[in-house]
Amino acid sequence: TRQKISQLVIARLDGGDIQKKFKYYRSLTRQGIGGFIVFGGGLKEVSRGIKRLQGDAGIPLFIASDLEQGLGQQIQGGTLFPPAMAVGRAINSKRRDDIRLLRRSVRIMADEIIAAGFNVVFSPVLDVNTNPKNPIICTRAYSDDPEEVAWFGKELIKGFQSRGLIACAKHFPGHGDTERDSHRELPVVKAGIKRLRNVELRPFAAAVKAGVTMVMVGHLKVPALDPKLPSTFSRKIIQRLLRDQMGFKGLVITDAMNMHAVSRYDPIPGGKRQEKERSACLNALKAGANILLHPRDPEEVIDFLYSHQDRIMPEVNRSLQRVLRIKKKIVNTLPLSAGIRRIGQRSHRETAFEMTERSINTDNEILAINKIFRAVILIIDDDDSRAGKRFAETIRDHYPGVKKLYVDNKRPADAGKILDKVKDRLLIAGVFSKISAWKGRSGLSVKLRSVLKKAVRTSGYSVVAGFCCPHVLRDIKADVVIRAYSGSEQAQEAVGKVICDPE
Repeated sequence: TRQKISQLVIARLDGGDIQKKFKYYRSLTRQGIGGFIVFGGGLKEVSRGIKRLQGDAGIPLFIASDLEQGLGQQIQGGTLFPPAMAVGRAINSKRRDDIRLLRRSVRIMADEIIAAGFNVVFSPVLDVNTNPKNPIICTRAYSDDPEEVAWFGKELIKGFQSRGLIACAKHFPGHGDTERDSHRELPVVKAGIKRLRNVELRPFAAAVKAGVTMVMVGHLKVPALDPKLPSTFSRKIIQRLLRDQMGFKGLVITDAMNMHAVSRYDPIPGGKRQEKERSACLNALKAGANILLHPRDPEEVIDFLYSHQDRIMPEVNRSLQRVLRIKKKIVNTLPLSAGIRRIGQRSHRETAFEMTERSINTDNEILAINKIFRAVILIIDDDDSRAGKRFAETIRDHYPGVKKLYVDNKRPADAGKILDKVKDRLLIAGVFSKISAWKGRSGLSVKLRSVLKKAVRTSGYSVVAGFCCPHVLRDIKADVVIRAYSGSEQAQEAVGKVICDPE
């Protein structure tokens, strides 16, 4: 029975530490763990580790990851594609050339992911980007139009699954219209039932129709669907809506169970966080979830569920049947040595760069930069990550000697000095602000927003490139605003070329 329960848990695997922690991962595997969600690491070490773990597994492991932008999002050496919002901007669903580019991109993503040893991809994101203040979705969503999101979702699902990869649509019943990050707290979706059916649920209905294998339930409070319980613990949402009404027959997986939206949530007040997380896992299984993703301590959770097996065995047995049925269909469980050699190859990177270039857009025509014009590069880095190097290099490749200024939240910014250096000059500003788990907000800090606004006002002519969610620059009155959607090196290079060679 303990092994049955173990099959319903996917544990965290840190790719960068896979050798150091290998005994622990092997121990989990031999106890019958259902699989691993991989975070980071190099291609060789991760694929070797996966191969060894699969060799120890009596039942094939689910090897999964958040690879919304392809293998390169987590694994060094993999190709990184632009985020969903950029793809939504680059691809017109009515144009054949665009559809061909999208399908080629999805094929490359799938082939690299499978070659590295993964068999589950937590993608596509089917959240509709209806709330610009959303701190965790934003550029991860394809569009604010549910029909567009549904179309992209179907393309990814068919593309992934035709190559033998398990696709997972997320975050049911829709995380787009929230202003809270579920890693930190429980977001509430306030929409009524009619609006939910027309907007949030529409892409998921299309995904079910397209035959998606797995659906991830988001940690969300949706009172119109269940006035009492979050979706993770709601039979009304998982069983009645997703399964009975929408006809989903595949696997239901929770979002990460270490997230504060559920690990701190408990209808019974009091109790330690570990106790709340354990009872949250039990309640998720009872509600109809088949797989528990990323509990903080998987062994502790399995022990707890085993000690309460009398309360969940019917659900455990039903879920196990579903899991084993899907695992039997996994075409390949091991890394492919021939495929590994093609990961990150030039043609793959060129396809990703083409998608990136197509996605970049400006709201005004960029004036050709005269070589005599005294320009200043200003990097605004909300993530304190020393961002913007490739952007500055690309500008300097065309115009050597351009001065670069850098400001972030860690170091005190001398606004006066910055303004003196940009006064009456050409300001080329790069704004970096990631959408990332646990950050809890989107956009710039008050300090950085103030510096940027003053620099734009003081400059003679201003070009502001947003390597971030477009909403971040909504009130920046620059002469030219460029939207690039992410801070990847490809995006930085592409924007640099747009600025220096606007023709």
